Amino acid sequence: MAANLEKGIPVLPADDVEATAAFYRDKLGFTEAFRDATPASYVGMRRDEVEVHFAGVTGGIARTIGEQTMCRFVVDDVDQLYAEYKQHDVIHPNGHLQNKPWGTREFGVIDPTGVCLTFYKVNTD
Repeated sequence: MAANLEKGIPVLPADDVEATAAFYRDKLGFTEAFRDATPASYVGMRRDEVEVHFAGVTGGIARTIGEQTMCRFVVDDVDQLYAEYKQHDVIHPNGHLQNKPWGTREFGVIDPTGVCLTFYKVNTD
C-alpha cells in the first residue's frame, strides 16, 4: 500500500519578507502562523486550510525568481474571493475572473516579489 500525500505548502521567494507578509495579511486575508526571527527571513502565513511560507532571498535575485514562480489555490467560491480581492485592488490587469478553456474559473494576483497567484474553481457546469 502506497503512502498518501496529505498537504503541500509552497515556500515562495521574498525580497522583503515583512512587506510580503503585510501584503498577504492586509490584502489577501492571511494571518501570520510563525516567523523565525526579527527581522524575519522566513515567515509562515495561513488562511483557512491553506498555508504559505516566505523565504527571504538575498543578492538582488528575488524578483527574478519570483517572476518565474506560480502558485495555484483551489477556492470553494471563486466569485466571492474575487469580489473581496477586487476591493483591495490586487487583481492583475490581465488576471480578471474568467472561465478558462481547460475547465476552470479563475483570476490572478501578483505578490510584491512578482509571484503569480491563481485562485480557481473547477467548472462543474
